[in-house]
Amino acid sequence: MNTDTLNDVIACLPKGKTHYRYFKGAYAPKMLEMLLPEQASVHALKKTRFKQLLNHPLTKPIIGACGSGMVHRNLFETVWQEPSQPFLLTLNRWGGNRDRDWHQTSRFGENLVLQLNMPKEHQRQYARFISSSGETLNGRWSSHPVQLPDDNSSFRETLAWSRIDIDFNTDEALIEEIQSDGARYVARWKRRFTNCGCKRCIQRLHYIDWIEPYRASWAEAMLSATIEFVRKELGIERVFLHTAKSGWKVKKMSSTWHAPRSLYSDLPKKFAFKRTYAAPEFLLETKCYQKLIRKQPDIDFFQLSMDELKHTLGE
Repeated sequence: MNTDTLNDVIACLPKGKTHYRYFKGAYAPKMLEMLLPEQASVHALKKTRFKQLLNHPLTKPIIGACGSGMVHRNLFETVWQEPSQPFLLTLNRWGGNRDRDWHQTSRFGENLVLQLNMPKEHQRQYARFISSSGETLNGRWSSHPVQLPDDNSSFRETLAWSRIDIDFNTDEALIEEIQSDGARYVARWKRRFTNCGCKRCIQRLHYIDWIEPYRASWAEAMLSATIEFVRKELGIERVFLHTAKSGWKVKKMSSTWHAPRSLYSDLPKKFAFKRTYAAPEFLLETKCYQKLIRKQPDIDFFQLSMDELKHTLGE
């Protein structure tokens, strides 16, 4: 999106820290709460492609209790499970009108960044078991859109982030990427510390144990927070997410760099995204994308229309 639009978006959104708690699997009731009309027929719901959300362990008992009658959307608003992980959401920006290849954006302009940050307790755990010299999980310097201690007096370690391109004229949002450097570092450290087994590495494993619930749920939590943010804060109805192929081709990424395929295959399918050859309308208007699809017309995306289920049920 252009800089003026991004400035307007950031100016209108909540300032400071937005608390966000997540537990493994919470996406299923959260998605149904956003997708469902006020009430719907269980029988009709089971005939839609969203039935996978009904079969999730957290939502299946709710559906079962309704029998073959009607299910009310508000039943999913209060679903909760412990243990849960506290996060802080913050906003940032990424990109520019030049160097689209380096910024890995689908069109020229900027992305809105949604950062998923860990609580302050993380710094205490990191200092106690890993390093007390002021170092951080992501480092003092990063070329990725994470919080850095020198840039923020209220610093919180960024576990993951999503980059989002928005077009209010077409009522669309494209999730350019979801990513976590920290989760990758922790997985690598866990293997190294376990294999070493020295007294120092055994101590470091206490940090790994503490952060493990965050690492295990970061992808779900990041995509869930992003969809909620796009729908509830921005009011966008159509959400797109890159497939592995569209990410590499549209953003002109190097073939030597590959994000985990599960992030751009298994994860969106869990959230009931559908695969489609229909690109975001705002992308179709760009010369760079028009040039690409003339040579490679089989570029596909994941898409989720927030009003699809309501239309399917005739609401």
